Amino acid sequence: MTSSLQSSTLRETGNVRLFDPLAADAWDDLLTSNTRATFFHCSNWARVLCATYGHVPHYLGLMGGQRALALLPILEVNSPLTGRRGVALPFSDECGLLCSGASDGDAILQAALELGRARRWKHFELRGDIPTIPRPAPWVAYVGHKVDLSGGTAAVFARFDGSVRRAIRKAEKARVETRVLNTLEAMRMFYALHCQTRRKHGVPPQSFSFFRNVFEHVLKPGGGFIVAATHEGQPIAAGVFVHHGAAGLYKFGASDQSFLNLRGNDLVMWEAMKWYASRGYSRFSMGRTARSNEGLRRFKCGFGAREYPINYFRYDLRREAFVAGKDEKPGWINGALRLTPMTVFRMIGRVFYAHLD
Repeated sequence: MTSSLQSSTLRETGNVRLFDPLAADAWDDLLTSNTRATFFHCSNWARVLCATYGHVPHYLGLMGGQRALALLPILEVNSPLTGRRGVALPFSDECGLLCSGASDGDAILQAALELGRARRWKHFELRGDIPTIPRPAPWVAYVGHKVDLSGGTAAVFARFDGSVRRAIRKAEKARVETRVLNTLEAMRMFYALHCQTRRKHGVPPQSFSFFRNVFEHVLKPGGGFIVAATHEGQPIAAGVFVHHGAAGLYKFGASDQSFLNLRGNDLVMWEAMKWYASRGYSRFSMGRTARSNEGLRRFKCGFGAREYPINYFRYDLRREAFVAGKDEKPGWINGALRLTPMTVFRMIGRVFYAHLD
């Protein structure tokens, strides 16, 4: 870690306050004036994670009077198997530190590390950029994809690759139908497809209780929706989309492998983009992608997405230093999980994610 973070104290221009995102609207009120705030910074996402996994929130704000100079949401993950640590934020594609300047960012990072020492965290992980110069090596690196929604739906469609436009027309010609839904029944339909998709990739699914909480705390209050694609009444693809400010976000996707040739996934993505573009949203995020996943990167770039780096940083509180990791890659265990019966596969997911972040 740089010496500026090791020796810095809270600046006289502001004081660090602890906010409870579950108790009041004060935290979300602070986010409204920050254009870099994402859905993951919002209290509704904290409610999903705390309700599902019992994480303890430590949301920090460096204040200059009533104005936030820096904001850093942290959830404490405590597991008898994987230990206690602070994460900003678990199961989030990107949740960077929000600050008006490097000195304010340094100050709130120092406050987070002081909190971590007091709480005896193994490490603190920040999923987004940090203001420290020079920046340490990332723990793990991904890429993100953002789509410009300006100019209306026709302009957005025109910026797609020809292969994507043809795929969408093929789905429409095959009479694949899409609906924008906001019901628990639709979430159950999505979850059935989600389990199939996760099994194909050898990655256990989150529990349905997690997705129920996404519905209760995000979709039901108006913070998102499900796009479902059907063919002759059969669900073939679906996606869960959420939003904050001027940005929509693709969070979860799933499909029936038997119907991939109908290109339902392309139509689901296009239906969500149309929904956002027609309502004045300026941009659409397609989430994080492993750098090694060339197929998924091509799929997202085909929608006219701009690719950019997403870095995660980890500070080891036992070594008092940032540590470097390595990018995630599928291993032998993924292949073994593909062969697991679905009931066992879901049970693994229920147990597995309680210890991860």
